[in-house]
Amino acid sequence: MKIIPAAQGIFYPETKELLLSSLNQYKAEICNRETNLIIVPHAGLEYSGQLAFQAYNLIEKDTKDFVIIAPAIYSRIYGCVTCNEEAFETPLGDIKIKPAELEINNSIFECESSLTVQLPIIKYIFPEAAVTPVIYGCEDYKNIAKIIQKYIKHSAVVIATNLSRFVPEREAVKLDGQTARMIERKQTQDFDNELADGAAGICAAIEYAKENNMDFIQIGLTNSSKINEDTSSVVGYGAWALI
Repeated sequence: MKIIPAAQGIFYPETKELLLSSLNQYKAEICNRETNLIIVPHAGLEYSGQLAFQAYNLIEKDTKDFVIIAPAIYSRIYGCVTCNEEAFETPLGDIKIKPAELEINNSIFECESSLTVQLPIIKYIFPEAAVTPVIYGCEDYKNIAKIIQKYIKHSAVVIATNLSRFVPEREAVKLDGQTARMIERKQTQDFDNELADGAAGICAAIEYAKENNMDFIQIGLTNSSKINEDTSSVVGYGAWALI
């Protein structure tokens, strides 16, 4: 069976023509660096798609396997779960699913847009790629780091997270700047869900970076007010690449 994400028509257009029209507008700077781990937002494409697009374009173009690690936003779960259905449906075509060696919870992947909003960009840039989906709830970040360690040699790893949430823009800019410094300095102490809803995923990536003597480069920071002009309550977005 296929999973039809609830994000279609909400977080990104549900028709091929409209989705292509959106994705075709995105541009990525030419960069000689390549990475196999990125941290990207999980908002609607109109809000953070350009930033995510830039991050995905740093991944080697013949990559055939992705592991997406995303937080459960709408569901209360413990630990990490995966999916063993045949494929995810997207307006650009199906994406084959390769389950991780984790507990199976297929239904959660229909509603959790934190993961499925990544699929259209992956299908657009890497049309032949398959996805290993991982959603986590209450989980020790060191356990997520073990998942990264297991798959990163053969797959590109995507850590999905938004940053500050529903605060005035001035506060969001301050918080997101703090978050950026912690990521780039590879600090996990006091890194919590107040800074990012995917805090455990970010800390897992930092743990992997420290263990392998690698660093993060910032691709960009933005927030929802840049699109909807509402500065009273914004969501922050950031993207980084591991090098």
